[in-house]
Amino acid sequence: MRRGRYIEFCKGTFPNELSLGTLKVVVDCAHGATYHIAPNVFRELGAQVIAMGCEPDGLNINEEVGATDVRALQARVLAEKADLGIAYDGDGDRVIMVDHEGNKVDGDQILYIIAREGLRQGQLRGGAVGTLMSNMGLELALKQLGIPFARAKVGDRYVLEMLQEKGWRIGAENSGHVILLDKTTTGDGIVASLQVVAAMVRKPHEPA
Repeated sequence: MRRGRYIEFCKGTFPNELSLGTLKVVVDCAHGATYHIAPNVFRELGAQVIAMGCEPDGLNINEEVGATDVRALQARVLAEKADLGIAYDGDGDRVIMVDHEGNKVDGDQILYIIAREGLRQGQLRGGAVGTLMSNMGLELALKQLGIPFARAKVGDRYVLEMLQEKGWRIGAENSGHVILLDKTTTGDGIVASLQVVAAMVRKPHEPA
């Protein structure tokens, strides 16, 4: 898929009725695959974007940046007084986020936010799949919402297999692999982050 088409695809997973015009976001691309894509997706949706980790040299991918090390992103979010930060890993299939106070939002929390929003919008099919490493707090929080939760073995392929077995649509690892089968057929960090941002825009004053 060419760059322009992929940008349009990503934007197409974001609700048409919402705008990012009031959002200030730091986007960390880990000097990797998303560096030409993610900042433009958020800019074209109206956000004020501060990009970092966008200078790949063939050797610096994931080096003290991105989803595998969010310390630089946390500092930048606070320094810029941004609404949030988004970090992808080098190949773009993982996402970790940072809230406006610099707190890390991992894959478990991302899964909860997306599942809760799906329930609110009447779009959730079945339950959610995590892994054996998923926090017990995630399972309990989903249970309080009446959302079934199942644990797969660690590894995004096992999450995908369990989703297919159960006919469910959303799953994630706490490391930031998020699978949204209503949107894509595999993990996509940009698409996953857009769903979290959509929930945030709808409920701006509600903590995740």
